[in-house]
This record gives sequence, C-alpha cells and structure tokens, in this order.
Amino acid sequence: MSDTRLERKISLSGAVFLLLGNIIGASIFILPGQLAGIAGPGVFIAYLIAGIPAIANCLIAAQIGSILPVSAAGYVFSSVVLHPFLGFLKEWTAALGLIVGVPILAYGFADFMAFFLPDADRLIIAISMILVLLVINLLGLHTSIRVQMILVSIFVLSLLVFAIGGLFFIDTSLLTPLVPNGFSSILDAAVPAFYSYSGFITLTAIAEEIKNPSKNIPLTLAITFFFVATIYTLITLVLPGLIPWQQLGTLIAPMSYASKLFLPDWFAILITVSALMAAATSANVSLIVMSRSFFALARHRIYPAWLATISDRTKEPIPALVLVSALIIFGISLQGEIVQYASATVIGLMFYGIVWAVGLIRLPTALPDHYQNANFKLAKPTIWVVAIIKISISIVFLYVGVMNNLKPATVYLSLVLLGAVYYFLRSHHLDRLGISLKAILRNEAHQNFD
Repeated sequence: MSDTRLERKISLSGAVFLLLGNIIGASIFILPGQLAGIAGPGVFIAYLIAGIPAIANCLIAAQIGSILPVSAAGYVFSSVVLHPFLGFLKEWTAALGLIVGVPILAYGFADFMAFFLPDADRLIIAISMILVLLVINLLGLHTSIRVQMILVSIFVLSLLVFAIGGLFFIDTSLLTPLVPNGFSSILDAAVPAFYSYSGFITLTAIAEEIKNPSKNIPLTLAITFFFVATIYTLITLVLPGLIPWQQLGTLIAPMSYASKLFLPDWFAILITVSALMAAATSANVSLIVMSRSFFALARHRIYPAWLATISDRTKEPIPALVLVSALIIFGISLQGEIVQYASATVIGLMFYGIVWAVGLIRLPTALPDHYQNANFKLAKPTIWVVAIIKISISIVFLYVGVMNNLKPATVYLSLVLLGAVYYFLRSHHLDRLGISLKAILRNEAHQNFD
C-alpha cells in the first residue's frame, strides 16, 4: 500500500460550504414540481419522510468520519468492520451513482441555462459545465473551495428569500385535498425526493483532508442538516401553495415561475442563476469526493496504481479527477430522465446504507478502541435505533425504487454484479502476489491520522 497522504486543507467553514453546495443541488429547483405532480400538495410530507434516513445517514457519517478520518472512510469502515468485498461494493455503487446522479445536476444546469441561451444544445452545455469544474479543481482544492463559498452564499440566500417570503402568499385552498392520490403516491415521491438529501454521507470520503476531523465532521453534518431540512420543508410547502399541484408537475422551472407571483421580475432571473450555481456546486463536490474515493482504492491496491498519483504542485489526485470527469460525461451522454436518474441513484444509496447500518451495529466489537476513544460516540442503544431505522427505510425505498423503475434497476444491478466480478478477479490476483486486502485495510484503520 502506498503511504501517500493528502493534506488537511479543509476548515469547518470550508466543509460546511462544500456539504451545503453538494446537497442543495439543482434538483431542489426542479424535482419538487415534478413530485408535486405525483403526490399533490402533500409533497412536503414526502420530503419529511425522505429526511428520516438522511438523519440516520448524518449520525452514521459522524461516527465513521470521527473515528476513521481517512480518504474513502466509509469504504475502510465497511471493509474492516464487515468485509473488504462489501466495502468495495459500497464504492462501486457510489461510482455508478456518480454516472447517473451527477448528470441530473448537469442537465439541470443546462435546462436553466436555456433561460439565457435558448438555442444552445442541452448536451453540450451539460458537458461544458463538467469541463469547467475540472479546470477549477486542477487549480487546487483551495481555489475550488473559494468558488464554492461564493456560489453557495448567493443561492442559499435567494432560496431563503423565496421560501420565507412565499409563506405570506400561500393560498390555503390549493393545499386541499392534501393527498389527492393516496398515501402510496407520497411514498412513491419520497424515493426520488431522498436524492435531494443524499449528499451527507459523502463527507466521509474527504475526511483525510478535513482539519480536526473528530470535532469538525459531526459539527459540519449538524449545521448542514439544519439548513437543508429548513430550506426543503419551506420550499415544498410554499410551491403547491402558490401554484396548483397539477400545473406544478408540468413546469420545467417551477420556482422561477412561482417567484413571479410575489417577487420582482428580476428575482426570477436570480432564481435561475441560483439554480445554475447549485448544480455547479453539487457537481463540484462530486468531482472532489469521487476522485478521493478512486485515489483511496488505488492506494489500497484495488484500482490501478496510477490513480493514486498526486500532483507535485497541488498534492491532490489529478489522474483520479480526470477519470471521474470522464465517467460523469459518459453518464451525461446516456440522456435519461431526471426522475429515473434520481431513483436509480437512490437504489445504490439504499443498498450501501444497509451495509453501513449493519457495520454500525458491529462497530463497538469490531473496533473497540476506536469506539471507546471517539470524541463523537453514539451510545449502543442509539446505534441499534439508528441502524434499525436505516435498514427498514432502505428496504422499503429499495422495493419502491426497483418496482417503479424496473428496467433501469435491472441494468443497475447488472452493473453491480459486474463490479463483483472485477473485485473477485482483482482479489485473486493480489492473493497470488501474497498481498492481503484485509491486512492493508486493517493497517489503514489503525493508523492515527487525527
């Protein structure tokens, strides 16, 4: 295993802006309208339900990130506490999620850019966004974080103005009946809605670069969840209170349209610009996070060694950044529908959410010293409650997601099997060389990085 380590460059504020920008993506400007067309005015209930596994994710991520502050900490955790194969599948499904998840952001960016460039090719705009972000990240993490802070500050402020201001203009008659299509429609909407909450767990991938991780990782998650949950709840309550839910389901840019009902015309332009910024910041974090995951797996001999190469200038994994960008561009070229993309991504998130929940139960016995000495430590009864909630909801979401998207789910699961084949071939090759993946990962877990 290479001993190459990434520098701790990310402060608490930097981590919060990265995570906020990651979670609040272009989907919140688009999905609530489409999901209101499914669930009716009660779409906010779908988002509240989607927030439950998100809370569990925050607690799991806080526990893992504080005890294993390394790149791809979730992978190391799953591998050591359970088995390296399950740890690998976690990263493999995350990579598949990258291919189908980030295109949602890229196409959301392209759709809102049509406001300014109506004749521009949607595919070209989506790919161009990824290439620009790649260039920014090639300049270094500090540059990327500065850009992130500026963009996130602008679009979060605009979202709060819309969400809080809209409360005073809600037409309560539009909110009845609250659930016109039955509660099953709420659950159907909750699955893709969870995509909007899906970024919390990614913080563990960059744990090696966060300063004072045992303290700052739990704080980052708590601060970010508060802002995200508040903004999502307000927006999904305000939108169907301003526009009939049937109409919302047909609008490409529902927030821009709704803002014209009670705010100056120029604010609709600001909302459009904010959506562009949100899409860009989420995609930006995806590049950072997944490049670190590829870097870590290469460092552990799972992926080719060249992916563990770091730049002499920035001390960051440039080859991994380039590969991740290429995979995203491939996903963009598939040109799927946003709800299909979101549901397929959630399938992967729910799968390794179950893995992490089981790993959390085993944590106190599998890594007793880590658990006992952790600055942030979930009590054992809390661990069981969090794990049971996470597993139960994940199973339900998996079932709904697969049944509603049978063809994409079949393709997705086939790709997961392909990853399993790759792992066993690679593992067999390393065994023949006398290299033990379990030993490499256990050594990683027992080093003190904090």
